[in-house]
Amino acid sequence: MLSKDYEKLQEVIEYKFNNLEVLRTALTHKSYAAEYGGKKSYNERMEFLGDSILSAVIVETLYLIYPSESEGKLSQLKAQIVSASNLSIWAKEINLGDYIFLGKSEDVFEARKRESLLCDVFEAVVGAVYLDGGFENAKKFVLKFLNTQKEIIITDYKSRLQELAQSVYKELPEYKIIKEFGPDHNKKFEAAVYVNRRLLGRGIGSSKKEAQQSAAKQAMKNIK
Repeated sequence: MLSKDYEKLQEVIEYKFNNLEVLRTALTHKSYAAEYGGKKSYNERMEFLGDSILSAVIVETLYLIYPSESEGKLSQLKAQIVSASNLSIWAKEINLGDYIFLGKSEDVFEARKRESLLCDVFEAVVGAVYLDGGFENAKKFVLKFLNTQKEIIITDYKSRLQELAQSVYKELPEYKIIKEFGPDHNKKFEAAVYVNRRLLGRGIGSSKKEAQQSAAKQAMKNIK
């Protein structure tokens, strides 16, 4: 059984699990599972599922509330909403980092605030709600956050760079991860972006996606 703390989490997310082990799996990092022998009972598969459920909810919502917007604008809005930075903010709103099962090697103070970790666990919880209670409950959980988001500021630099590169160079950008560094609990990535084999920008982030966004942002400055 989960502790009373997890009863509190269920109150905060406004969903009561029928099977608490589903919630436990969603909150279990692979480092914890490896240390305590449950190598199959961690949240990566659930994160994969939750990512798709989350995208479906966001796409449906944007399609309905922005009937006149183009596919390109809707894609930019969706990319911003499901970005690691935004999902980590949602995770922090419910103190999700306090509930994660982490292995001793990973469980440091900074880890529970790490953007990539919070994003992954948030997606896993979406997947858990879907598995335990179906699509409508998962949708309700996601909309709880989306409906209270006052403003969506588009910072999807990859999409904006793609449009700019096609306009200026008639080519699509190409991204490469050129370096990984730092300890496992605080891994950093450096990405580079090229157009026509020309280096336009570099960027560093806590995930490959974040590094690519940073590189795209720098590339846009260089093009302009």
